[in-house]
Amino acid sequence: MEVIIRALTPADIPAYRDIRLESLRLHPDCFGANYEEQRQQPTMHFERNIARQSPHHTMLGAFEGEELIGLCGVSERENRAVLITQMYVKSRCQGAGAGVALIEAAKHTAAEKYQARVIELDVYPHNLAAKRRYEQAGFQVTDQTADELIMTLRLP
Repeated sequence: MEVIIRALTPADIPAYRDIRLESLRLHPDCFGANYEEQRQQPTMHFERNIARQSPHHTMLGAFEGEELIGLCGVSERENRAVLITQMYVKSRCQGAGAGVALIEAAKHTAAEKYQARVIELDVYPHNLAAKRRYEQAGFQVTDQTADELIMTLRLP
């Protein structure tokens, strides 16, 4: 499978919405948003950011041909840090490298676009596969909230 990673553009919003809702519907225990609430929103948060090409938020997409098969949001924070959100790869494409490619593209975006020194993300402790993949990418658990692990990667 050949996967191309690129930032989403306004033309990608319908595909973004479809895959984002799919992620919430199929994996409600892995995301901090509710499928029904998001489905009823006329415009979701990242749809607005994609539409206006926000300089502070980048939604990366993994494409197999013309099909959007994965997502990874990169949002600028204070103190040269970024937050990774909405990481998702369609089930039939998992294990083929799309997730690894998205994380590598997120690292590149963090360093080049945002001049970040730190990347953070939240993961639910029961989501062992995601936690393991993040650890393989160099992230470490650095904190914990009541229901999520905070993982951090320091960039060179």
